[in-house]
Amino acid sequence: MSKVLFTFPLNPIEKTSGAQTRVITLLQYFKERGMEVDFFSLTDYWGVTSAENIKAFKESGQVRNAWFYPRKPAKKNFLQYFFSYKIPKLLHRVKGAIPNHVSPYLQEKFNNILEQYQYDYIIVSYAYWADLIKDNPRIGNAVTIADTHDLLAAQHQHDKGVERGIALGDELKRLSRFDQVWLCSPEENYFFSQFLKNQVKYIPTMVEEPANIKKDVPVKYDLIYVASHNPHNLAAADWFFKQVFPLIPGHVTLCVVGSICRFIPGGHKNITLVPFAEDLSEYYLASKVVICPMLSGTGVKIKVVEAMLFGLPVVCNERGMDGLPDKNNCGCLVTQDPREFAGYILKLLEDKAFHATQSELSAASFRNNFAAANVYKKLDKALNYTSAN
Repeated sequence: MSKVLFTFPLNPIEKTSGAQTRVITLLQYFKERGMEVDFFSLTDYWGVTSAENIKAFKESGQVRNAWFYPRKPAKKNFLQYFFSYKIPKLLHRVKGAIPNHVSPYLQEKFNNILEQYQYDYIIVSYAYWADLIKDNPRIGNAVTIADTHDLLAAQHQHDKGVERGIALGDELKRLSRFDQVWLCSPEENYFFSQFLKNQVKYIPTMVEEPANIKKDVPVKYDLIYVASHNPHNLAAADWFFKQVFPLIPGHVTLCVVGSICRFIPGGHKNITLVPFAEDLSEYYLASKVVICPMLSGTGVKIKVVEAMLFGLPVVCNERGMDGLPDKNNCGCLVTQDPREFAGYILKLLEDKAFHATQSELSAASFRNNFAAANVYKKLDKALNYTSAN
């Protein structure tokens, strides 16, 4: 039985971002293939994961062991905080590069696990954490895998002090330490393969497919918008509600799902806010059209893949198409122009034949590119898995 150590800085069970969706589906793959997974994570990377949610994840049956640590030691232990976190953070910072989140404190926690257990595969999410495996003799014969999630140099290119060339070179250097690098979008796969060659693997992001998709669910909403509150989504929502939404008639209903709800302007009777949904399927099934306003960001947009799973047409900006192998005839209507964006929405809502055509294209795109059966084949090949394993 193969053993996997999976590092990811968030609690995937909370499902507040597309990255967490990716991790949940990868964990499901490992479980179905009979692999044992241990999980290394943080309690306070992006917000704070509650003790209840940590307990729920540990008891979910997805992993054998799960360790959650704070990003840094408590300040009450001043000497440990100062020497194992504060000083190294200042000394190891590379000017102009992407952030490095590995401190001696976290490295020690990671090494303690490697001293207790041996693994066949060690997966590190994001190049932020690549130093966990750097010159680390405790890895043994494990195959090391970087699951990139995003092109971080692009994500940080506008940050103060970041220089694009240095950041990109630093990211490539970190990823070159791994035996494999997994990319979730064909664009990033093409780019990284120019520099990292054979170690690059295109592993599309899956979404969980409901066992039985309900039929004849009453439609409650004309539009659905699913998003977390990361900076890219905040900018996109601001653009949509200021420039597009005023062009849409008041009788058109919109359901907004996710933590972006806190930033949606109030006073609209035709907007339903759902800050968190344990099961998104009931909302997709009750909607006609998915919107994905995205002006920036990298990687595949999970909300677009989810729309395709349910055969829903999508209206999006150009960035909403990132990560889709098929850019044409995939059920997505793309524009940067606010009036055209609103026009696509109204055409889909008013023209039943047009809506049906786009829905069929959307569903076909999911089957061809993101269905679990197809992605499992890519994972099997990357991990040299056979039924005899």
